Amino acid sequence: MQGETEERPRKRRKKKSRFGYYLYAVVVLLLTVANITLAILLLTHVQKIEVSGTRISTEEEIVAWVTEDPLTTNALYTLWKFNMGSYGQPVYLEDVKVSLGAPWKVQVDVTEKEIIACALYKESYVYFDKDGLVMQILPEWQEHVLLVENITVQDAKQFKVMKVKEEKLFSYIENITKTLRKNELSPDRVAWEDDSMNLYFGEVCVQLGKMNYDVKIAELPGILGGLEGEAGTLHMEHYSEVGEKISFEKFEAEEPEPVEVPETE
Repeated sequence: MQGETEERPRKRRKKKSRFGYYLYAVVVLLLTVANITLAILLLTHVQKIEVSGTRISTEEEIVAWVTEDPLTTNALYTLWKFNMGSYGQPVYLEDVKVSLGAPWKVQVDVTEKEIIACALYKESYVYFDKDGLVMQILPEWQEHVLLVENITVQDAKQFKVMKVKEEKLFSYIENITKTLRKNELSPDRVAWEDDSMNLYFGEVCVQLGKMNYDVKIAELPGILGGLEGEAGTLHMEHYSEVGEKISFEKFEAEEPEPVEVPETE
């Protein structure tokens, strides 16, 4: 009986020492995890944001947009958000790519929407994309951008869709721009006149109408070579690969005004 009594306290002490060991191990593990987490948070705290690809917007505007979310002070969260999460981007951006240049440095590469043409509005030039979104309003015309004359602009504000009389005009202009570029043609003027998109090459006016621009413009390089030195209107409004033929209407020469000859004495 006495031997059994001495054995019991020894077993209780053994269980107590094991519990203390486990508790110590858990505390050490938690402290280790906390230290690692703190180190990661400190290491990935965003110290610099580099922006590339801006032409119309500024680096400051892009940084302000990225940091609207207070959690983007962490580089790992920022990387996850712009690659796997959901977010809304400014209307003037086509695409955004975010990567890390270092654990504390975020790199933002933006692709802005493409300007396809511009129009004159209240003595300023309105530059817009394929959907009519106003990208810029400038006091001067940048010659590398297609200027479309005679567009009736009702209202234009930056980063808003420009209001025009003809609803499908933007799709016409997008088609014209792409097809001219494809065929390496540079008209002297482009104008929206009498419900027709017209191209001017010297003294020749090409009336394209409202459709089949790709088919019509593809024919122009061969036709214009034969009209060198001519002045008139090339009618292609109803032309198609299987439809109407193309006709050329020469401008009538203006009759010279009579000149009074002074009488001789």
